[in-house]
Amino acid sequence: MTTHHEPSAASLAHRLKEVERDLARAEKDNPEHVHALTAEKKKLESQLAQR
Repeated sequence: MTTHHEPSAASLAHRLKEVERDLARAEKDNPEHVHALTAEKKKLESQLAQR
């Protein structure tokens, strides 16, 4: 049986920083990834707000 592991607030915050950095880079160099990164950023922000 597999259990679902909730990431810690610290790991969510760390991932959010990575996504923000990747998003800034994608806006200049890789515009096709902006939508996906924006969606991930919103999801992470939502998860952090629920804590």
